Amino acid sequence: MYSEILEAPIVDQASVCYHCGDTCGEHPIEKQDKTFCCHGCEQVFELLNDNQLEAYYACDINPGISPTEKNFDFLNNTAFRNRLITFSNSEFSKVSFHLPAIHCRSCLYLLENLQKLNPYIIKTCLNFGKKDLTVWFKEDQLSLGALANLISRLGYEPHISNEEEKPQKNDQKHLFLQLGIAGFCAGNAMLFSFPEYLGIEDGSLQQLFGYLNLALGTIAVFYSGSDYFRNVYAHLKLGKMTIELPILLGILVGYGRSAYEILSHTGAGYIDSVSGLIFFLLIGKWFQQKSFDFLSFERNYKAYFPLVVTKIVGGKELTAPLEEIKIGDRLLIRNQEIIPADAYLLKGKSDMDYSFVTGESELISIEAGQSIYAGGKHRGEAIEIQISKDLNQSHLTQLWEQQAFKDPHHKSENWENFANQVGFYFTIILLSLATAARIYWYNVDPNRWSNAVVSILVIACPCALAVSYPFALGHGIRWLAKHQFFIKDIQSFERMALVNTLVFDKTGTLTLQGKTEPSIHFNRELSEKEWNAIYSLVFQSTHPLSKQVKKFLQGRAILPLTQFKEVTGKGLEAHFEELFVQIGSAKYTHTHLVSPEGFISSESRLFVSINHLSIGFLEFPWENRPGIEALLHRLRHTYEIYLISGDRKEHASHLVDWFDDQDHLKFECSPMQKMEYIQELQKKGKIVAMIGDGLNDAGALKQANVGIAVSDDHLHFTPSSDAILKGSELAQLGTYLNYSKFGLKLIKASFLLSLVYNGFGLSYAIQGNLYPLIAAILMPVNSISMLVIANVGMNWIGQKLTRQKIRLKAD
Repeated sequence: MYSEILEAPIVDQASVCYHCGDTCGEHPIEKQDKTFCCHGCEQVFELLNDNQLEAYYACDINPGISPTEKNFDFLNNTAFRNRLITFSNSEFSKVSFHLPAIHCRSCLYLLENLQKLNPYIIKTCLNFGKKDLTVWFKEDQLSLGALANLISRLGYEPHISNEEEKPQKNDQKHLFLQLGIAGFCAGNAMLFSFPEYLGIEDGSLQQLFGYLNLALGTIAVFYSGSDYFRNVYAHLKLGKMTIELPILLGILVGYGRSAYEILSHTGAGYIDSVSGLIFFLLIGKWFQQKSFDFLSFERNYKAYFPLVVTKIVGGKELTAPLEEIKIGDRLLIRNQEIIPADAYLLKGKSDMDYSFVTGESELISIEAGQSIYAGGKHRGEAIEIQISKDLNQSHLTQLWEQQAFKDPHHKSENWENFANQVGFYFTIILLSLATAARIYWYNVDPNRWSNAVVSILVIACPCALAVSYPFALGHGIRWLAKHQFFIKDIQSFERMALVNTLVFDKTGTLTLQGKTEPSIHFNRELSEKEWNAIYSLVFQSTHPLSKQVKKFLQGRAILPLTQFKEVTGKGLEAHFEELFVQIGSAKYTHTHLVSPEGFISSESRLFVSINHLSIGFLEFPWENRPGIEALLHRLRHTYEIYLISGDRKEHASHLVDWFDDQDHLKFECSPMQKMEYIQELQKKGKIVAMIGDGLNDAGALKQANVGIAVSDDHLHFTPSSDAILKGSELAQLGTYLNYSKFGLKLIKASFLLSLVYNGFGLSYAIQGNLYPLIAAILMPVNSISMLVIANVGMNWIGQKLTRQKIRLKAD
């Protein structure tokens, strides 16, 4: 059964970074006999080593996180400073940051020793469970932005969100309280039942312990089990029967029979079994509700916009939080910045990139006086815009007005999980058996009907399924998380097992800007110093192409430079003694082109000029994610697969042959059209999984039965989705889908085994020969055995998947 789960080959990865454990690629950086994937990891290592914090690496293997280049100087703005600083006086200030990247004891060691890295940090305290770091620091010597930059350089980027903080819900606390009380009642009920277990006959003692047990059982049933009463009542009002109904019947019958025996002094009852059952059910419920606190599966459009904007007031530039902008405000937008709200272009010219919103990768030229829509990314020199609509009423927000976003339960209202599907038929059969037994024995032997009915309802309680279901699928979620596939909840895991149709986005999902070595198109050979000068120049830039050149040339010497200049949207330049180097666009470097640059060439070519003479260009072509072609070919045997993109067809010609026919391909789609396309497939009876990466995919991800967001950084870019898959793991999607199918098969198999188990018990119970006490003992034994089967099965295959991946990496 499990062989199909491990069918996909896993890409061999030669060496890993000493700091973060990521693959180093073809050009690793060597330092002190250690290997690093980038200069960021190398610099963090040097920082820790220079400050005698090398014990950080002794805590775990490859414990670090690759640092980010994000600048947090905007936190020095008064609005953000006042939001984050919790206490301040003349001597020190106190601030708390949420750091989602915290993951191991090495993080604890490093973050609680920050004072060794900067003398103006007084002390730190880390709440590991909540991933919150509290820092006491001298704000007059170390600004809030500089502190955040230091933490970010170490790989723990603080999470600063535009989204309003939601009030903390008490649901989990209430569940913990119910769970604790149920455990207390179950444990003490077992203790008070010892006289019965040991056969001690002391009437007064038995009566006292019986009354105590009844009190404990009453609390356990009507407080800890109160959710079952509410849920069953709510579903019955809607005319639905779920698996919770027979469970509640079993609990009430067990409790009712126990109360009768204790009060009539005819027996000890079995409150311990009933309380223990509720305790195990609540453990399963807690495991079912457990999620990834550091991931955001439900983010709205504000989460993708800049935290701060540059307002122009009286001819001066002022930094202001995003929420303060209003209609009529003038904003300065620099190269690569996102338009926060619908506006008009006042000054300058923009090549607007709407791929973030529409998926269309073609740049749109915008002239002064024309409209600009929220979500577009400006490319070019700095421009000035005037806001025409409030942020909450922009063109982009129309997507969030769709029913899929308004109704958080739209995926589950017409979908029943396996447990509830079984519960409907199980309840009918169970009540029919109990009714038939009652009628028969009441007429044949009135002394037997009570035992028969109670035994049937208790022993046939489907608690085995109710307990094993969340535990097994919960373990499946845990194992997939180890492979960078984060699933929202067990309902999403089960829906993923039932999927028969896969819809892929193109840009950013199947294709990426090339990470392979560039092709060099120079008109002459460059000297070592010229190559070092190019490397030193791109090292100053955060542009995507500059980053790729840095990776291509990493390990070279960094030369001192003078008169450095960056012309936004055009390029960089600097002097290196007798060399004057320019890199950037063809026009900026004075390169004459025979034909105008198209989108692909303009996005993948970096032109170089030395001493005012054009040398040529480095070209980084777009490419498919590794293993994608093999993945699609494998998936076609099991699933119906589609491609839907905002791009033009000519930009995806190399992908066409991977799909069955033209009906499985759709191009130039707006976000609304993507969502409508998913709806059309669902109307045909298909169970759809949407795999996408951008904000333009958010509607389709939300509408699909399962929305899988592909992200190269799962801590930051997570559109509204049911699962988040790290981009490097996309080639293993088929393997992970098979694992989800195995989980559902295992649940069904354990339930069938439970039916066989119950069948033997019912054969005695229906004859009235099975005493209810024996039934109450068999019921939890059945549940525990099914729990063990489900958990062992999921963990066994999960471990095999992990061992295979480790083995292939080692090879």
